[in-house]
Amino acid sequence: MSEKPTVAHCANPFLTLTMVWCYDQIRGLSRYRPVVLTQARQNERVFPVETLYSSEDLPPLRRSVNRVIRKIRGTYAGYVGILQEELAAVIHAHFGQEGYFCLAARRGAGVPMVTTFYGMDASALPRKRLWRRRFQRLFREGELFLVEGPRMGESLVSIGCPYEKVQVHRLGVDLERIRKAPPEGRQEAVVLMYANFREKKGHVYGLRACRRILGSYPGMKVRIIGDGELRAEVEREIQRLGIEERVELLGVLPHEKCLEELGRASVLLYPSVTAADGDTEGGAPVALIEAMASGLAIVSSLHADIPTVAPDSECALLFPERDVDGLAGGLDALLRSSRLREEMGTAGRAHVEDAHDMRKQAVRLETLYDRVRFQAKSG
Repeated sequence: MSEKPTVAHCANPFLTLTMVWCYDQIRGLSRYRPVVLTQARQNERVFPVETLYSSEDLPPLRRSVNRVIRKIRGTYAGYVGILQEELAAVIHAHFGQEGYFCLAARRGAGVPMVTTFYGMDASALPRKRLWRRRFQRLFREGELFLVEGPRMGESLVSIGCPYEKVQVHRLGVDLERIRKAPPEGRQEAVVLMYANFREKKGHVYGLRACRRILGSYPGMKVRIIGDGELRAEVEREIQRLGIEERVELLGVLPHEKCLEELGRASVLLYPSVTAADGDTEGGAPVALIEAMASGLAIVSSLHADIPTVAPDSECALLFPERDVDGLAGGLDALLRSSRLREEMGTAGRAHVEDAHDMRKQAVRLETLYDRVRFQAKSG
């Protein structure tokens, strides 16, 4: 057994391809030994970890019993023994619902728990009575709740989390992997959208903004990375606007390919909105952080914690949600001026180096683990 204290990361599933930001929190640790607990394995070759426990590994009868317990009690069964066997010093639950599901294990093993909220767990889920009640229990029993920015912190407090239990902890990206792309490597008039097709990503507003300025840029292309439940809606909007020849749907790409696209584009367009069910970005999309790390200028929304992560008029041009005219004006301003794009890209890289370096954030995260362990012992 390692001499380092063990942190048990709980995420379900572990791990979808878009959750590089979760994996980076795990692999960036140096003073803590990470183990992963999940209900379902995914993409193990992409996200390798030394120690991973999945309920899929249990005998069929045990799995069935655990499912019944989870359905009745709403919490995971079986994690207590793993936490005890691994001598876990702290639990880190990724997403609010995962924090709730881990409460029984936290209590049974006597281990303090950190829960990170990321988006829909702080916006859409609390609209449901069941989850409001569950989160009240989570806020009472959990030791610390991490959020990506102050707006998200306010959201947690508004649904009942004690103010003193909330801590802003920014997500980090790997700056050794994401280099600032040279200006000469960027293509002219290429607008990149980098998000799965979900309502809160605002693709239709971005496409409408692009349509407004196509006449000024005969060679302009819109490249879209992603897929999802609203793909048909996005395709219909492209056809309605008559811009099929200008838009390329790239689908889901490996992360390395996504980074290559960031390094070639002229502008990242990220028109986030609040969805009809209340879902929001929560904090801010990691795609914005990756774009700034690559030196790419951004047009986005005054939404959630985006203004904190990508400061307006410094690293990005931000406009109210669904403001198609504003988005179009922002794109036009950046596409017309290579100097402005380079200035914003340079400022964005500096901002990420200061606030979103994966390795710096891992050190900060470990100090938070220290804090909850000390409080648990002294309390």
